[in-house]
Amino acid sequence: MSDTPEDVVAAAAAQPDAKQSVATQGRSPLWLDAAGKFALPVMTAIVALAGTYLTTTINEQNNLRDTINQREQAESALRTSMFRELVSPVVGDTGSISDGSGPERLSLMAQLLVLNFHEHFDLGPLMLYVDELPGQTTANRNRLRSISRRVISRQLAVLGTPETVRKGALCAAERTDVDIWLMSDANEPLDSLQTCDVASPADSKSAYFLCSSTQQESAVLAPFTVSSLDCRDHLTVLLADLNWANNTVRVLATSAPDTQAAGNAAAADPTIPEFVEFTLSPYAMPFSDNTLLRSGNRFGIYLRQIEPSREPCTPPACDPTTRLMRLSLIWFPRDFIPPRERPTDFGEIRDALKL
Repeated sequence: MSDTPEDVVAAAAAQPDAKQSVATQGRSPLWLDAAGKFALPVMTAIVALAGTYLTTTINEQNNLRDTINQREQAESALRTSMFRELVSPVVGDTGSISDGSGPERLSLMAQLLVLNFHEHFDLGPLMLYVDELPGQTTANRNRLRSISRRVISRQLAVLGTPETVRKGALCAAERTDVDIWLMSDANEPLDSLQTCDVASPADSKSAYFLCSSTQQESAVLAPFTVSSLDCRDHLTVLLADLNWANNTVRVLATSAPDTQAAGNAAAADPTIPEFVEFTLSPYAMPFSDNTLLRSGNRFGIYLRQIEPSREPCTPPACDPTTRLMRLSLIWFPRDFIPPRERPTDFGEIRDALKL
């Protein structure tokens, strides 16, 4: 059967469409071709930028590290030179006490030393030596003692808030320092030793003492007591031999386990009472002058305020009829280690560092 003219015409019209379909199947889409052309340059640019960023970051870190090291080296050299220049006028080049400088210059050197190096050295004896130099003026002594109180405040601020650990079930101690106020009549001789007695029942935050040089037949020194922050120690403090001229007072402290508050913990670890005696001066500082008890608690007492702080003392800025001294009893954080001591319990150090 032969094809009709109509069939021939239809077949001829279908052949171009078939050829076009085959051509289309053998060729990629236009957007894919464009993506293939731009992919390599884009990836090259991304890798180059990432490499540049990493190189720049590493160089900045190295430069910062080098800058810090150079700064520390320069500061160390400067502090070493400064320390040598400040110590030489006081103790001399051979280590012997130098008498070539007057009290005024030695007072200035001592102030600069304690302000710049109090974290690393116990400068209390040096300050006391300069304070007691023959010919030392009252103005120099007041400046030395004022500088010492400033350094005490700095070091206490570094300590921060003590953490209460291993607190007993019946412990009622508060996380606060204890202020001790010593008061006496301004008519009392400055250089006489005065005895102090508790003026009113002390609480956990403050204690008030009345001091006098008058000898009484039935004079009994009354102490006050305070518990440690974890209630493992019961501290009994007695004050005597107050000297207003030197701003010194003798401290007698007895520590015993607080069996009522600590309960079974103290009974399981019995200890004999600990006795501590020292003379508190204006130059006792927290980093160097503190007492470590066998329980691991550490405390210190420091002079924070003295009145009258100026001469002459005129009201209302100053009360000329009363002398006032404020001491602070501080409980240290358990993880505190003075710069000149080595830790004895590395377990607590690891716990504090969360290792």
